[in-house]
Amino acid sequence: MAKGDHLYVSRRTYTHHGIDCGDGTVIHYREGEAITRSSRPYFALGETIRVKPYLTSDPPDVVLKRAESRLGERDYNLVFNNCEHFVSWCKTGEHRSEQVNSVVAASVAGGVVGGMVLGGVFAAPAIAAAGVYGVSKFIEQAQNAKDPHLAQAYMQSAIAQLQTTHREQRREQERIQAEAETWDKAARLAVQRNRDDLARAALAKKYPLKLKLRELEPRLQEIEQLLVQIQQRSNQRLPTT
Repeated sequence: MAKGDHLYVSRRTYTHHGIDCGDGTVIHYREGEAITRSSRPYFALGETIRVKPYLTSDPPDVVLKRAESRLGERDYNLVFNNCEHFVSWCKTGEHRSEQVNSVVAASVAGGVVGGMVLGGVFAAPAIAAAGVYGVSKFIEQAQNAKDPHLAQAYMQSAIAQLQTTHREQRREQERIQAEAETWDKAARLAVQRNRDDLARAALAKKYPLKLKLRELEPRLQEIEQLLVQIQQRSNQRLPTT
């Protein structure tokens, strides 16, 4: 690994990307929050760091200068501005994400996306990337409906399904948070009783739960963003009376 390299690690359901600064730190979109500079261990979170090869890319100094120019940015979007978009832009000047492209391609091949456009915004890839595939069908039906009242009904069905998914994800987040807090309390109690062995065991149980929470938060934010986008488009399509 060297300055300007495109680094990535595999998470449970996605890959996380960053730029090697050449001094043991990495610039990356920190779990969907902000572009930040952190240590390699923090970037890796226990996973193996790999280097993505490029046939052609810009010089390391240019790559690093680009990465540093966006430090502190808080404009993350899973589909349109994710960690891989950022790193690809740093390396080549092109804003792209193979993860999103592969999801879209797979969805189109499976007849899920169907290439529908919603109010000028290509919404289906975002829905597919969030894992809410049924929503795309409702939007397609809304796009094809000649009756504006029927189109509105389909849009409301899409919104309802997204809201259901959001509630389910939020409940999962709360469940994991509660379990993590239980293990944290167990670790604190073990320390009070001078049982370092039990404290370490409890913290070992807590650690993977914290990782799951870090994965869930950007997923929830993306679903919330999709809800806002679809609700706005739905309001624009309200039938006149």
